[in-house]
Amino acid sequence: MDARRYVWCKGQAVWRTSLLITGDFEDLRGAVADGQAGLARYSARKIGQNCAIVLNLVLFYERPLPPTRMRISWALDRLADHELGRDCAALVRASLDTPMDELLETTGRLVAGVREVVGDVPNPISPDGYFPALATARDWLKLAEAVGEQGFLPVEWTSQEAH
Repeated sequence: MDARRYVWCKGQAVWRTSLLITGDFEDLRGAVADGQAGLARYSARKIGQNCAIVLNLVLFYERPLPPTRMRISWALDRLADHELGRDCAALVRASLDTPMDELLETTGRLVAGVREVVGDVPNPISPDGYFPALATARDWLKLAEAVGEQGFLPVEWTSQEAH
């Protein structure tokens, strides 16, 4: 595998694991604590989707990602026989009848498994993880720039015109 592919895939995976999955997991915990079944299911579904994408990025190093509307079916299909892929599919397909404690248990297991595959990713939501998360993102962005690859942050965050 070439350096550009590795940096792009791994940078995307680190970004999604650090901010997107962590934020949705906090939302899920809050929803379960408050008995909000709809929000719990929505958050669990987003976690299942992002975990499936992250696993594809770090297990298969394929790029580019398919268009958004096709991304989940693509990701779940490629992970059909993977233990973590089954958890991703269970969360994506969960119904409102799925008990919230089951959603929380499956999600906790999945997020822990994804973090094992991706590696150490700081939690930007925790007070002790905020600055380490920024440093990790900065390092991956510098690496992407060094190999001539586009970064993983949303374009509006990095565009000079936005400033």
